[in-house]
Amino acid sequence: MKADLENAARWQRHIKNLKSSGLTRRKYCEKNGLKLSTLDYWSYGLGAHKKRDNKGGNKTTWIPLRIGESQASGIDLQVGKVTIEIKPGFDSALLTDLLRTLGALC
Repeated sequence: MKADLENAARWQRHIKNLKSSGLTRRKYCEKNGLKLSTLDYWSYGLGAHKKRDNKGGNKTTWIPLRIGESQASGIDLQVGKVTIEIKPGFDSALLTDLLRTLGALC
């Protein structure tokens, strides 16, 4: 857990340094020995991208996650008004695509 937090902090520093460097993402990665795809992954995951609201400003969107108790095996994932029932043996690629699609719509 501590290693995860340290890794996230490391990438947060890289994203901050990138913004102040004046370099393109590609040049920054070359200069610092980083993979562009990894920088993009962390940039997205840490919220460095911001959705624009209707007025052109930056807006961060949070999607609430509700965890409820259930007698059945599996979980229900609620994203906005949509509930996704996930059972053992689910198709993780399908779930990933579904969450990306829902995230783009929210």
